[in-house]
Amino acid sequence: MFNQFIQKYNLPKYRISQLYTQYYKNLISSWDELSTWPKDLRESLKKEIPFSNITFISSTESQTKDSIKVLFKTPKNNYIESVLIKEKDRNTVCVSCMSGCPVGCIFCASGQMGLNESLTSNQIIDQILYFARYLKGNGERVSNIVYMGMGEPLLNLENVPRSILTITDKDKLAFSKRRVTLSTSGYVQNLRIFLGKKLGVKLAVSLHAPNQKLRDMLMPNVSKKNSLVELFKILDKYTKDTNKRVTYEYVLLRDINDSVASAKELSKLLKHRLALVNLINYNENECLPFKKSKRTILFQKILQENGITCTVRKSYGEDIKGACGQLAVAQWER
Repeated sequence: MFNQFIQKYNLPKYRISQLYTQYYKNLISSWDELSTWPKDLRESLKKEIPFSNITFISSTESQTKDSIKVLFKTPKNNYIESVLIKEKDRNTVCVSCMSGCPVGCIFCASGQMGLNESLTSNQIIDQILYFARYLKGNGERVSNIVYMGMGEPLLNLENVPRSILTITDKDKLAFSKRRVTLSTSGYVQNLRIFLGKKLGVKLAVSLHAPNQKLRDMLMPNVSKKNSLVELFKILDKYTKDTNKRVTYEYVLLRDINDSVASAKELSKLLKHRLALVNLINYNENECLPFKKSKRTILFQKILQENGITCTVRKSYGEDIKGACGQLAVAQWER
């Protein structure tokens, strides 16, 4: 975001360091607070670079006060939503990389919006900075970042990696790569390109089905052109090369993908693979017909009995429509 300005004014290294320290680390709330710069240079910065590339519209806090959903608007008048999840030992920001989503998973509200626009790397970073400034006021900080909001990260293959470089740059946001997770629905060619960049962040794959036929039904836009066979070829090579396990996200939909047979089939699929299954209880909303599973514990038990490491994701923000699969429901309803 600052490169052209730095080049235009031929800024010395110490000025760049001052800018990065104040903006990314000290989390100033306006260019006027960039007190380490002379006023004339600061005024030029104000005229040429917007302090934020998204506009805050509103925020909603859950009744349990463990999650906050924020609605932003882009300069193109499209809406995005981001969520802060507050746990005892961490504060996680769930960022969006698009307004809407082109993947169209039939159980996901964001997917029903279609794609409005892909976000720039600056717009992704601005979501994180918003929550970082908010937490700073309470003496806290962002500890984890997950690309699990609106949009498919691998369909924004220019800006998502660029934002990750900013997030993990020691001179900027300086997050450990272990604290950044990218979630994808599995676009094979784009995944190959992304992994080739060797960004080192954690990888999560939205699986949601133990076989090709059921996945084609639940995730038609991605699954029919990106087979499980081809997807696992890449994932197996990734785990072999890096010795890092892949998290497989699996939303449990009542009487659709939550049967004993599905659990056994999923166990067989992931047997001998370096994998963690993250089971997600479906977050119901009035816009879609699906229901929460009644077999979560049984499904988990079957996986564990077959040697598959498996957790059940705790749901945050369901009462404010900020949980998994619910983002931007309010805007879609309008």
